[in-house]
Amino acid sequence: MKRNKIVTATLLSAGLILGTTSAAFAVDPTPTATVTTANYNSQVAAYNSSLIAFDSATATFKLQVATYATAFQVYKTSYNTALQTYKAILKANSPATTAAQYAVLVTAYNTAMTAFTTATVTYKAALSVYQGAGVTYKSAFQSISQAYKAVSESREQLKKSINGAFDTAVHNANVAFANAMSTATTDAQKTAATNARQNAIAAAVVARKAGIDALGVKLVKPVKAEIKVSSNDDSFKADRPVRPIRPAHPEKPKK
Repeated sequence: MKRNKIVTATLLSAGLILGTTSAAFAVDPTPTATVTTANYNSQVAAYNSSLIAFDSATATFKLQVATYATAFQVYKTSYNTALQTYKAILKANSPATTAAQYAVLVTAYNTAMTAFTTATVTYKAALSVYQGAGVTYKSAFQSISQAYKAVSESREQLKKSINGAFDTAVHNANVAFANAMSTATTDAQKTAATNARQNAIAAAVVARKAGIDALGVKLVKPVKAEIKVSSNDDSFKADRPVRPIRPAHPEKPKK
């Protein structure tokens, strides 16, 4: 009997637990899970739905940024052209300018103003859509972030519950092993006790892996894209150009 107790004490002190890092009798306190697997799966489904909306909003926003940038460049260019034709008319208001020359300048100005008016309408429409896409994108990012947080927190709670159940199973296997070894008198009894502990721990390992695998792949935290309107200068920071004022028709140059 004394020999059996020595063997039992040696095995327990060595903490020979298959597939676990827990000490022989150490059981970490396991928090009570407030989330069920069904709730977790619903949260994952909500996250996937939010992810689809977020990806769509991101693609739309990027497209509208490009559309807006193009519309602004056309708007800016047409403004500069109209402004130059306006200045050209002012400079031409002199006796040295013939009626034909003046008519050409006025025609160029009117053409430029028509293009500027069209570009202004296009720019304002693009700006409105761009701003709307930005609001949608921001909202979609907030939704996906909240969904990610909910899933991540639930996943951690379920993992703690799974690991807690594993630690408990290992602890129970060790206790059962110690009790069996304390009364074992034959090699067959000792072997049976050892095998029972190993089988119980192996089953716990399988159960823990199955539980964690059932949670699926850990989600990647969504990152807000840095989407900016690009330009070759600082025009986007400047005040928007003002529509050129049609000049008063100058006196017709004398021949």
